Amino acid sequence: MRTLITLLLLLSLNQTLLAIDDVQKPVDTESFTFVAFGDRTGGPEIGIKVLEEAVEMTNWLDPDLVMTVGDLVEGKSTRSEWISQHDEFISIMNQLEMNWYPVAGNHDVYPAKRGGESNTGLYEQHFGPLIYSFDHKFAHFVVLFTDEQMDYHDPSNSQNMSQEQMDWLRDDLSNTNAKQIFVFLHHPRWTEEYKGCNWDQVHEIFAKDGRSTTIVGGHIHTLRDDGMRDNVHYLTLATTGGWPKRGFDHATIHHLTQFQVRKEQVSIVHIPVGSILPSDAYPGIEFDDIRALHKRDWFSGFGHFARDQFDIEIELTNITSKEMSYKVGIQHAHGWRVEPEYVEVTIPSGALETVTLELISEGGTTLNPVEVIVRAYYPHQSGENQPVSIHKEILLNDDSG
Repeated sequence: MRTLITLLLLLSLNQTLLAIDDVQKPVDTESFTFVAFGDRTGGPEIGIKVLEEAVEMTNWLDPDLVMTVGDLVEGKSTRSEWISQHDEFISIMNQLEMNWYPVAGNHDVYPAKRGGESNTGLYEQHFGPLIYSFDHKFAHFVVLFTDEQMDYHDPSNSQNMSQEQMDWLRDDLSNTNAKQIFVFLHHPRWTEEYKGCNWDQVHEIFAKDGRSTTIVGGHIHTLRDDGMRDNVHYLTLATTGGWPKRGFDHATIHHLTQFQVRKEQVSIVHIPVGSILPSDAYPGIEFDDIRALHKRDWFSGFGHFARDQFDIEIELTNITSKEMSYKVGIQHAHGWRVEPEYVEVTIPSGALETVTLELISEGGTTLNPVEVIVRAYYPHQSGENQPVSIHKEILLNDDSG
């Protein structure tokens, strides 16, 4: 009988091992991620705070690199103002834990006054070249310059790509064996707003190249996906701190865009700024702290009658790992006046604090016991405060004699 049971167990184990072997394993593919930011300029000063938050979110995502689409500084200003704006932008972007790459937009290079000297020299001095490229793993990144004529209001005359830049682009593509091509520029010249410019000639360069190509623009401050044309996917980003486009609320958000890149395909998602939390946003110690607060044993009190009033003393001990704020009051004291109505106090971790409330009769009969309510505000690492309310009855002693 024992031998039969052993055989049955071995058969069962063997069937389990066979079932495990039948489980499909994940596909092992080489890939990487990168992030792109939309326009920064044109909005209120709070936009720089949006950029700061986007940088923090990007560090949590930990991509290989970060791209931009231009309009990095407000520009159209004096040299000293331009440099000040550049320094502010750089100070935030340099908090990224990975390399990031600039793209020149009209705000970055246009002169302070129409017909004046452009800021292309400042841009090249402080940001780098207007046109460049680099390889990363199996992908090739290209940055183009779409403001060669310092204007965009008459696309058929002012938004044409020069022959020199197109020649450079052909040569650049011919010198890389990358599987995926990514192109970043400021003006989305493939859209209806740029009708009449020579973008079809530029598109033909990528079409003849034949490789999977993703071209990403900005400027219009709205998300726009124009899908595939030949082998080229056209995409326009909205803003990462820039001015929201009126009338297109559904597509106007502060966001960053994440690209998951494989040799055969690219997956793209837009992530609104403020919608990501880091893995350590809810540490276990916070759970333990809040559970301890609900045990009700961290405050006590007593009351005594003196000079026609009750003085109620409440002792609070901060049993948590963080400095906390507390609000103390008395509930259901009908016929009595409470002075002050409530007390607010902040207590360091591990410290004890005593607060006093006065209960003065306004025709009410003696209250015994008195119900005290304490609301503790626990500061989560995520930035939110969680209130924990505790009620406790306090006995009043008549010391009048």
